[in-house]
Amino acid sequence: MSNSLRASTAGLVIVDKARLRQGWTKTSTARWWQDAHTSRATLRRFWQGDRIQREIFIAICAAVGIANWEAIADGSVGESAIIADISAPYLDWQEAPNVESFYGRDRELTQLEQWIVGGCKLVTIVGMAGIGKTALTLALIERMQSQFNYLIWKSLNSTPSVEALVDSLLANFEPSSDIISHLQKQRCLIVLDGLAADLSIYNQFIQKLSRDRHQSCIIITSRELPKAIEINHNTVCCLNLKGLATTAAVELMRSRGFSGKELGLSALIQLYRGNPLALKLVTPLIQLVFGGNIAGFLTQNTLVIGDRLRDILKQQFAQLSDLEQDILYWLAIWQEPVTFARLQTHLLISIDPAMVLEAIMALERRSLLEKWISTAEISFSLQPLVMKVVTDELVEHAAKEIQQVIETQDLRHLKILRTHWLLRPGTDDIAGDRILHQLRENLWRLYGATLPQTLEQILLLLKDRSTLAIGYIACNVAAILKQINWLTPI
Repeated sequence: MSNSLRASTAGLVIVDKARLRQGWTKTSTARWWQDAHTSRATLRRFWQGDRIQREIFIAICAAVGIANWEAIADGSVGESAIIADISAPYLDWQEAPNVESFYGRDRELTQLEQWIVGGCKLVTIVGMAGIGKTALTLALIERMQSQFNYLIWKSLNSTPSVEALVDSLLANFEPSSDIISHLQKQRCLIVLDGLAADLSIYNQFIQKLSRDRHQSCIIITSRELPKAIEINHNTVCCLNLKGLATTAAVELMRSRGFSGKELGLSALIQLYRGNPLALKLVTPLIQLVFGGNIAGFLTQNTLVIGDRLRDILKQQFAQLSDLEQDILYWLAIWQEPVTFARLQTHLLISIDPAMVLEAIMALERRSLLEKWISTAEISFSLQPLVMKVVTDELVEHAAKEIQQVIETQDLRHLKILRTHWLLRPGTDDIAGDRILHQLRENLWRLYGATLPQTLEQILLLLKDRSTLAIGYIACNVAAILKQINWLTPI
């Protein structure tokens, strides 16, 4: 009996259906090769029809629930070898990440496939952090890999130079100084994963890929549409990726140990806007602290973001312009959809409406805003995950500003407290305002019982200052003092 086996064509179809039932990708789901006690490279060889060790072949089948491995094994060595030689493209896949699972996205996959089959040379998949851009791209490639001669994946998270990127791409082909000539001769699918949209160093390279004539396709994933890309719907297309549909999100939750019928499950999915990474990060807390009681977690009226996702969003926030940050601060304060006209009236300094509109468009392009369309006007608000991070940033920076003013007696350090009124408009319950409450708690940890006297020092510094110099400072300090007085027993 041979100590090695290969899968038949019909057997691969059976395994493919079995892995789809599991919600796994063909080669990117780490659990698959781990359960089979093998490697990702061996799993790729399995799919290519190569011979692999008998025990590992059986284990790969068993991992997706196939006990009858004999039905998968190929009895015709010659036929399978020919099929493998014809169907297996050249792979440069070392930089492709491992994806634990994949759910839903049928509509998005169909749209992307239609674009690529229709001749789209450059496809961008944009969306906020954790939304599943990379996982979608991996699933797309598994559906379309037989249509290409070369499959190349490059991660741009380490920000390689254009020269280094081009050199790494050229290393996959016969010697040549021009990447476009290879894209013309061979049908290639190249993934540039994690493009930072603010890196103008890639602009010329991206424009060349999208404008020159060739038969290949380049997929770019990014948190926003790179400025160098001009959508024309024929050769350059863009998919703005949103959260998982409820049914797919429920499947994800089932894979994390939930039944899918828990009270509050739909509300949890909506709270996190179907963000796969956010849901994966919050489920361990719900299971460990709340015993799997989703409704109990929701009663805490809080949003938990893992360090990984928080760091990405904070980094993205830090890269925004001052005006873009100011707009996000206002939306975090209001906690409700706001029209453009209303936003304009609250800006302390009159700004050209065109600049404000451009800032809003930039924030929407970065997937940081939610758009609300009514019969009257379009309104904007923050996604809950963004709302949480922006609120924390606002409170942290406001507290630092107060510290700097107390240390230097210089009011110029007060920027946020001057330009933003932290009391949510239309709210009379000052003690219930979460941003003021959060700021007061932060300051109390710094100054303790001396906080009222500390804030009074700031009010003294406002004497004889112009209205523009004072801005919202007096209102904000008075609101915090009122909270303290409300909490302090007489």
